[in-house]
Amino acid sequence: MVETLTGTNRSAGISVQELLAHDTRPVPEYLSREAPLPPGPTLVPVERYFSRAFQERENEQLWKHVWQMACHEDDIPNVGDYMPYEIADLSFLIVRSAPDEFHAFRNACLHRGRRLKERPGKQTHELRCPFHAWAWHLDGTLKEIPCQWDFPYVDPAEQNLPEVPLGRWGRFLFINPDPNAEPFEEFLGDFPVNFELLPYENRHKVAEVRKVLRCNWKVAQDAFAESWHVFSTHPQVVWGFGDCNAQFDAFGNYSRQHNPAGAPSPHLEGVDWTPLPPSPDGRPRERHAFTGAIYERRDDGNVDVTMPNGRHGVFTQEAVWVEGELGHADLHLCQWVAGPQVAAPLAMPAPEDEPAANGAAPDGGELYAQIGENGDAAPETREERVRATAAVRAKAAQGVREAMRPLLGDVVDRVCDSELTGNIYFNLFPNLMPSSAFGPMAIWFRFRPNGNDPEECIMEAICIAPTPEGTTPPPAPPVHVLDPDDSWTEAEELGGLAMVMDQDTGNMPWVQRGVRSLESGVLQLADYNEAKLRHFYLLLEEYLEREW
Repeated sequence: MVETLTGTNRSAGISVQELLAHDTRPVPEYLSREAPLPPGPTLVPVERYFSRAFQERENEQLWKHVWQMACHEDDIPNVGDYMPYEIADLSFLIVRSAPDEFHAFRNACLHRGRRLKERPGKQTHELRCPFHAWAWHLDGTLKEIPCQWDFPYVDPAEQNLPEVPLGRWGRFLFINPDPNAEPFEEFLGDFPVNFELLPYENRHKVAEVRKVLRCNWKVAQDAFAESWHVFSTHPQVVWGFGDCNAQFDAFGNYSRQHNPAGAPSPHLEGVDWTPLPPSPDGRPRERHAFTGAIYERRDDGNVDVTMPNGRHGVFTQEAVWVEGELGHADLHLCQWVAGPQVAAPLAMPAPEDEPAANGAAPDGGELYAQIGENGDAAPETREERVRATAAVRAKAAQGVREAMRPLLGDVVDRVCDSELTGNIYFNLFPNLMPSSAFGPMAIWFRFRPNGNDPEECIMEAICIAPTPEGTTPPPAPPVHVLDPDDSWTEAEELGGLAMVMDQDTGNMPWVQRGVRSLESGVLQLADYNEAKLRHFYLLLEEYLEREW
């Protein structure tokens, strides 16, 4: 943890722009442009995370007036399929009424207000209330009112289901509860330009994992909107994940984070050791990038921790001391080593003549491992370090090109190394986190309040895959719902990311509890590394103060 003051308002680590200059393919303008958010300060009152009054204000000022992703076309692939969407205490019903026609209705019967549908359904021919059987056609027009003679004051022409504005982008369906909402295309702005070579219209949904978290939806979203936490919460990836030397940009209603895959964390300056190779017997183990301590899982499920000077201790998965002269261990590495495992925690770059494993970006240990194995001196000058890192990225990118060529065709030859190695994430206000991944699967996140409880939220990981040309996307499988105490690793569809998500979400309940103890009553956001958070809170403030 060496880097503190650099004399500038940026990290001293290898920048995205330096690596783009060494890309083996032309870098598109949408990727090379910079749009940093002006500096703060940005202070966030802690009440915004637990105040019921503030949540009610959000409900009125934000959720009732903002465009928000409701579902994906693959959730309702056939005529008559429908999907409820809930936000706070509101409920809407998204219906496929024709092969390429969708409607979004308020999910309430016009008679006594019962919700028309409580869960997703397939191929219905009508929307009929289960209570007294009022019924509507799929386009929302009134079909029949049982005992209509008993409603002499009701004009059937005025009894169509109330619709809300609906927008479509990338086969995602967005709704806005405000009938006077700005056009969806204006809200998106130039957001679609970021996906020109592999538009989301050419992808399909393959999985969705949902879990209730014991924290405010903004606590959860904030944790995934910056990478500064990586060196502390995910120390196992810092060898090649440029954490605080990411590039952050803000454009209208969305922001972007670009982490230089394959570039080491600038906090590693002066570190002499290298990552550990996998254990011969498959036992989980890691070397802590900053302390050099070796963490290894024991047969009893605890963790052996051994410092470079030989001091040793045994700790639980929660980093609770069990025995030994060493009294402290890193919580997140104990969790990583002793917690639930997946088959392939992180994909490593493949040799030059083979595709990268799973079409994945470099995890970045490669450069460090090569130096350790070959006895080579580390690159000395900054330019040498940039070129060495760019070479690792180019090698990984070529592996992805060949792995994805059978699926995407020769378009992969036009995609630059930086897009192929991933680590480019967006925040589309207010609560959606898309990715531009060119690998076999992109994972998006969505965060919502859990009803009207300000201290719980719903987090969803949505998995999107490229659709082979000339094929019809399959229907999306049912949502995989995890219990609040379940590990994300129980969702095998998330692959190695699940273990990282366990580390992330492990912080969140403690943030939710901790903010109440802040004497100042405010959170202090970093000017640059937390630019995506700052951008979100600036937009949120606009909605809160707007007169609708």
